[in-house]
Amino acid sequence: MENRDHPRVQLPFEVEVNHPSVGKVRCVARDISQSGMFVHLDPNGLRPGAKIKVTVLNVALVESSSTPTVDMEVTRVTLEGLGLKFANATSQHLWKSVDRLRDELRIGTDYFQVFQGAAIVNHQGKLLVVQRHGKWLLPGDYLNVGADWRDALTQFLASELGIADLSFEDTLGVDSTPGIKVVENATYTVFHRFSSGADRVRLRESSRYKHAKWVSRNFSLEELTFPHPLLRTLASMALERAEAQRQVAATAQTKHG
Repeated sequence: MENRDHPRVQLPFEVEVNHPSVGKVRCVARDISQSGMFVHLDPNGLRPGAKIKVTVLNVALVESSSTPTVDMEVTRVTLEGLGLKFANATSQHLWKSVDRLRDELRIGTDYFQVFQGAAIVNHQGKLLVVQRHGKWLLPGDYLNVGADWRDALTQFLASELGIADLSFEDTLGVDSTPGIKVVENATYTVFHRFSSGADRVRLRESSRYKHAKWVSRNFSLEELTFPHPLLRTLASMALERAEAQRQVAATAQTKHG
């Protein structure tokens, strides 16, 4: 039984610590509680009472979520790292989000996370991108164990974006790289290419996405802010494959015309 004033969550996650004496350093945070956390970091002269900023880092290829930066104070210095406490009540929203994540993790459902993304190119040769927290993404969702991957993804896209006429074309790529610092953060991601006759998007009222739009090759993907450059590569690949497919179909039609 735990005798601490505030129960801890033994869920490791990657953070960025920012202080003039250490600069911006990525490290692992553990033992987060309502009062604070412990970070594995070379103290480098930091002493109790020092004020630092801590930013939670995301899994880059999947859904972009807000990355809260909170103010913390050093309360304990050891050879392994720093004990930190939240500097104010506002900072404690980080604890609430991690506590909720701990409650939501279920073995066989999303403890081993599989994320499916969809690169949808319509008949006008335009690609659908969605925006969340200021970043552009390929729409997608986590797959529950036991669900059919194609049914689950198409149902999500129909519900979230109002696009029902989807045809699977091919798989663009797979990534299963674990977190650099926290291997427990590994997420298996797979991106599929779909075609559609749709030219409009109808976000549901409670959609997780703020905006959605179709972009063409004339609209430079370089102008879009993606959370990771690989998403831009996948987007370009989807457009190139769709265009090659269209040219092959046009050539075949000409020969048989």
